[in-house]
Amino acid sequence: MYINWVDVLLSLPAVFLAMSFHEFAHALTAYRLGDPTPKNQGRLTLFPLAHVDWLGLILFALFRFGWARPVQVNPANFKNRKWGSVIVSFAGPLANMLLSLIALVILMVAELFVFFYRDIVLGIIDRVVQLNIVFAILNLMPIPPFDGYHIIKELFYRRNVKFFWNYEYYGMLILFIFAVLGGFNLLVHTPAQYVYRQLMHLQTFLLSLLQ
Repeated sequence: MYINWVDVLLSLPAVFLAMSFHEFAHALTAYRLGDPTPKNQGRLTLFPLAHVDWLGLILFALFRFGWARPVQVNPANFKNRKWGSVIVSFAGPLANMLLSLIALVILMVAELFVFFYRDIVLGIIDRVVQLNIVFAILNLMPIPPFDGYHIIKELFYRRNVKFFWNYEYYGMLILFIFAVLGGFNLLVHTPAQYVYRQLMHLQTFLLSLLQ
């Protein structure tokens, strides 16, 4: 298998940012909702090494599929356990989408004002836009251990306990089959590329107004 190591190196800052902002958003949201667990475990920070799972980092840089070190929370500390857990789970993907939009604005500014090492700078920022979209959509997948699964579980667990027990028991097998059959390409990378293209169209339009 051919690996573009230049692309991997340019992607690393984006991967660190995507994972750090994602897990920090989980930690901050849980803390604001009354759970001190993430703060006590040193996760209430944007420092990348507090959140990175090195295997997940390498896989995400190489294959656009990976993971960070999950933030542990204690839902018993939330005023509303169910909705608190849903909000905390959703906070990570939302943070990635917001970071992608912020990076888009920075990319637009860089297009106008960066002249030294231009290709490298623009390439890194462009990957921040792309990979945060991928990370957001990936984590909304309703498969354990992604955030999308935790959202679905919190909303429907009480009436479907047996189903969720079985689903989690076979979760890794389901995840493996899903990956082998190309499910991530179809349901993660394809929509991520669509969103990315729309953002690039928006950027081109806004740049045309400024020039």
